[in-house]
Amino acid sequence: MLVVFSWHIASRFVAGSVLPSPLNVARRIAADFWVARELTYYGLGNTGLFDSLVFTGVNVLVAVFAGSLIGIAIGLLAARSKWLGPVVQPVMMTVGTVPTLVIAPFFLIWFGVGRGSSILLVLVYCAVILYVFAQRAADNLDPVFEDYARTLGASPRRVIRDVLIPGTVPQILGGIRIALAGAWGIEAIVELLGAQQGIGKIVSVLAQSIDIEGIFAALVMLAIVAIACDVLTAWVIERLAPWSPAAARHKE
Repeated sequence: MLVVFSWHIASRFVAGSVLPSPLNVARRIAADFWVARELTYYGLGNTGLFDSLVFTGVNVLVAVFAGSLIGIAIGLLAARSKWLGPVVQPVMMTVGTVPTLVIAPFFLIWFGVGRGSSILLVLVYCAVILYVFAQRAADNLDPVFEDYARTLGASPRRVIRDVLIPGTVPQILGGIRIALAGAWGIEAIVELLGAQQGIGKIVSVLAQSIDIEGIFAALVMLAIVAIACDVLTAWVIERLAPWSPAAARHKE
């Protein structure tokens, strides 16, 4: 609410063509939610904010899910393998240090301007983050728990299933939340650079006609969905790992 109030106050002293008021943006969202007439002039068909949000949201969720599975698996295995860790870590760290704006054009060239390239880029981003979180969580886990399980006759598979995974769940879930928060922005950037649909595509199209109000409407809708997903993720973390520090702070 403080952000909206500050935005409203600032819009009273700035021209609407530069900073539209929250009320005007809300009206624009309502008008363009199902069908945005402005977009038909740019060959996007009878589409609106809802269809674009669904397109962007599906891409993000698919990429986060697949990237998380890959990153967690590699991270846990690297933490417990003497040969895999030294091989994988330099690759992951190198990929993770490359800015998204730098690597995104290469993905569009290599994999084409379409849904696949944007999903793949977000997938790589999430995989790197979850690799780091999973590896650190496994390294921070007290080895006494795994040693005790082995003394009771647990096989390596059961040690991973009953000790390693439950012991690393809180940090891994925190990593998923961070990856999901950043994935929305990366997906929008890729769509902005080159896509046929999505919120980023709408921003790119409206920017050509300097439609600031329409751009704000698209970005506000994206922010609302991203915040809602973050709140939902925090709620899921609290239910799945009530012993985690994040869940404890939320209860306080």
